[in-house]
Amino acid sequence: MNSGRSVKLLAGVSLVLVALLLSGCGPGAPPETRAGEWTATTDFGEFTFIVDPSGMTITSIEYSFQSCSDAIISGSITFSGTIDLEDGLPIEDNKFTLEIGGVSSMEFQGKFSRDGTQASGSWTAGACSGKWNATR
Repeated sequence: MNSGRSVKLLAGVSLVLVALLLSGCGPGAPPETRAGEWTATTDFGEFTFIVDPSGMTITSIEYSFQSCSDAIISGSITFSGTIDLEDGLPIEDNKFTLEIGGVSSMEFQGKFSRDGTQASGSWTAGACSGKWNATR
């Protein structure tokens, strides 16, 4: 009789585990899935960021944007550059944030999907800001 209960208990636990995995509560894809070059766009510009082969850090961000209508300087001025992150920007819990102060203050915030195939977030550059979705 106990073996019948054990089988039913095991079947019940298995069903719960399958339900959790299907609902997204299970583990995500391995970090390496995020590795590579990602391109993101906003209404005022675009940027590309590189995720190292381990999928754990961002090694550089290349950006280009035009001054938006909310900025003191607006019009056809284009700002561009590359931010090399020697120690890498950590990706923790599928999220990252980079804040750069100074005259050209910028902030990048992002999150990868659980399966590591999509990324989205927000980008602020001076008075300009917008949401972004990235592709590889």
